[in-house]
Amino acid sequence: MNPSPAINPLSLDKVTLFSHLSPPQRRQIEQIGIMRHYGEGEIVFYEGETSDYFHFLIEGEVSIFKSTASETMQIHRFRAPSLIAEVATLKQIPYPASCEALQKSSILKIARDPFLKLIQSDPSLSIAIISSLTQKIGALENSLQRHSAPNAMAKVARLIRDDRAIFQRLKGIEIARHIGITPETLSRMIKKLKSDGVIALTRAEGITLLLPDELNRNCG
Repeated sequence: MNPSPAINPLSLDKVTLFSHLSPPQRRQIEQIGIMRHYGEGEIVFYEGETSDYFHFLIEGEVSIFKSTASETMQIHRFRAPSLIAEVATLKQIPYPASCEALQKSSILKIARDPFLKLIQSDPSLSIAIISSLTQKIGALENSLQRHSAPNAMAKVARLIRDDRAIFQRLKGIEIARHIGITPETLSRMIKKLKSDGVIALTRAEGITLLLPDELNRNCG
C-alpha cells in the first residue's frame, strides 16, 4: 500500500494555464483546488476509480498504464506541464487506466463541478482544455499505432520516426516498456538499424536518422 501523498497549500505561481486569471478567479481556484506531491512509484489514481477531479501536472512526469493478469502496458507518459485524465473527468466516468508518478511530481487537483462552472464564465479556459484534448488524441493515435505494429522492428522504427528525442530522455528499459518489447529486443533492433546504416547513435546526440526512406520501410 502506497503512503498517502503529501498535501501542500495551493500555489498557482507555476500554473501557466491560470496565469491570465483575475485575483477573484484565482481565489476561486484556491478554494476548490488541492496541490498534492507524489514520490517516484506512487499511484495517482487507479483504473476504475471515480473521476471527481481534474489533474494538472505541475512538476514531474507520470505514466498512464493498463494492467492485466499477464502484462502491464504503458499507454502514454506525460511531462509537466500537462492536463491528465480530463476526458474521464469531463464525461464523469471511471478512470479507464491507472496513473503512476515516474519521479517526484506535483499535481494540482481541482474538483470537477466547481471548475466546470468557472469554465463557463471564462472561455479562455475552455480553449485551453480543448487544446489539451486535441494533443491527447494525437498522442493516443501514435501510441495505438506503435502497439499495433506487426513486429518488434516496426515498433522501434515507428518510435524513432515519431519521437527520436525519447532515446535521450529515457533509459533503454523504459523505452522498451513504452512500446511493449523487452530491453534485449530493443537493443537488437537498434543494432540492426545501425549496422544497416539507417541510423547513427551516440550518447551526446542520441539518434540521427540517415536513411528516412529505409526507416519508413521498417515501419511496416
